[in-house]
Amino acid sequence: MKPMMKNFAALLICLSATLGFATSAPEVTIVDAGQKSFALYIENAESGFVHVALKDVHDVVLLSDRVKNEEAFARKYNLVNLPAGDYFLFVEDGARTIVQPIALTEDGLAINEKMVQVFAPAIMVNHDKLDFTMLCLDETSVTIEIIDDEGRENYAATTLEQGSVQRRFDISALESGKYTVVTKIEGENFEKVYREVFTLGDDIAGN
Repeated sequence: MKPMMKNFAALLICLSATLGFATSAPEVTIVDAGQKSFALYIENAESGFVHVALKDVHDVVLLSDRVKNEEAFARKYNLVNLPAGDYFLFVEDGARTIVQPIALTEDGLAINEKMVQVFAPAIMVNHDKLDFTMLCLDETSVTIEIIDDEGRENYAATTLEQGSVQRRFDISALESGKYTVVTKIEGENFEKVYREVFTLGDDIAGN
């Protein structure tokens, strides 16, 4: 197979994997349970585990749980000891992150009607090219950085994206060593960061 066809085929595989994430998400339900508390229900967690975390606007983790593979999960969380303000419940299965905004007041809490879904990017290194594919259901601010092992930026750009995001980077000029693709996805008052490491040398391999 010619190199161009190999690269194109690899990109299609990445895109298919990313779109496949959209059909295999755990079923997440969040309801107001009264008295500054909410109940979380998770079903069909098929990816090995699901991580649950409640964070404040400074990305500080206040509560966390880990749901095992295919285990029905139901738990009530009481926020009575937290100060009034904005909080975010993150439900992550590796392929995607579900973000539920929660506003805590002196009298109770309000669960935002819109549950945001953020998808992890698919990274494929092919010889001297790096293919980046990601799905954005809504218009989203996406920052992509390629950083070397000493923390130096070799590429950085922020764009507004919606739909299937596909980028191809020429990495032929990079020196041998380890690099990290950092993807920052910004929502309303929250940020999700994904990191993917790859190595350049005599043989190029993604990790």
